[in-house]
Amino acid sequence: MFKSPFSQILVFVGFIALFSCGEKASDEIYSGKLEELAIEDWILYKDIETPNIQYLKTIPDQDDVVILTSGLSDNSGMVIKFYDILTSKKSLQIKIPYEGPQSIKGGMGGRILVCDLNSILLFGRTGRLGFYDTLGHKTKEIGIDSILKEDIVDFDNFMYGSVMLMSNENWLLVNQNPSKTTFDNSSRLWKADFPVEFKNWFTQINLKTGEIRHSDFKIPSGYESFKGDAFATNLIGALDSKRGYYYFSWPYSDVVYKLNNLSLEEEFIPETKVNFTYIPGKETPWGEGFTVFAAPKEASSHIFLLYDPYNDLLVRASKTHESGEGETKFERTKHYVLSFYSGDWEPLGEYFFDFEGELDLENWFLTGGRLFINKPEQPNEDQYEFYRLDLSKIKKP
Repeated sequence: MFKSPFSQILVFVGFIALFSCGEKASDEIYSGKLEELAIEDWILYKDIETPNIQYLKTIPDQDDVVILTSGLSDNSGMVIKFYDILTSKKSLQIKIPYEGPQSIKGGMGGRILVCDLNSILLFGRTGRLGFYDTLGHKTKEIGIDSILKEDIVDFDNFMYGSVMLMSNENWLLVNQNPSKTTFDNSSRLWKADFPVEFKNWFTQINLKTGEIRHSDFKIPSGYESFKGDAFATNLIGALDSKRGYYYFSWPYSDVVYKLNNLSLEEEFIPETKVNFTYIPGKETPWGEGFTVFAAPKEASSHIFLLYDPYNDLLVRASKTHESGEGETKFERTKHYVLSFYSGDWEPLGEYFFDFEGELDLENWFLTGGRLFINKPEQPNEDQYEFYRLDLSKIKKP
């Protein structure tokens, strides 16, 4: 998988933020431990071409398949692997080269959407969109670079946004990321910035007509304090497939936005008993030739937001803080919470867990009423282990 030069140099040590959360919820919100939801573990068996587990996704309406994308070991292209959840083993593999007639003009990008086995969408590095079938054959390529204006969209950030979904049969909804990173030769550090007046956080593309629509709303009040944070504009979000709303938020804000198509209908702060603390961090030299983005131990951040149609639940994962005397997160204990809400955002329960050692909460997917999150320790090089959480066990008031 292609990575920007910035992501190759920057070592992720922590997430940061600056202002604190809303009011505490009532005592009716259940507080529990992750173990209460856990059933049997799930193991993904790795092969020689899968040194790292990244970009796990699921296919809509298919509860027995999870996909993984990564770069080929010889750097000749990317591979999309389909795994059977019941057996934990690979059932299909598709290779797409970086060059040649089956590649995307201008190079492959970092975004992928699998609608079904014969409808795979890939973004290219110059804003082009390629369509592939189950054999890895390119069936169509759209020149989005000729549709979107360069003064509106920076294709590098457009490509690396974290949210992408089909809003209906013809429309593709993608988020934009206006953050820019530059290297300061005097300090030898990376600097980040984004325009606080930016409004085109989401873009819709009609895959048949090429029509383009943009959102028109700003960041939450006070979020301009994160202009120097390289990760502040990595949005998290979930589509409520039952009601048709799309919910999203920023990593360092309590505010959730409710979208109806591209219209912002509501801003609200979900109830919680957790006092999230958002504190700024800074990039600092670490070792020889590396830098780290170090957040204070007390810093909180939101990691993902997902919707479970089986149980009509929304789940938000957050890091509350870190503890320990280590100088970096690798030497500290990371403290997390899974906050569950009904489809109408009624608070249901909060389940806490800790990760000790080097690993973070770094991989997850939700399908068939089960939430899969990576375990904090991976003792076997040929396997990657997940907790499997049964969301029907969520305690409700």
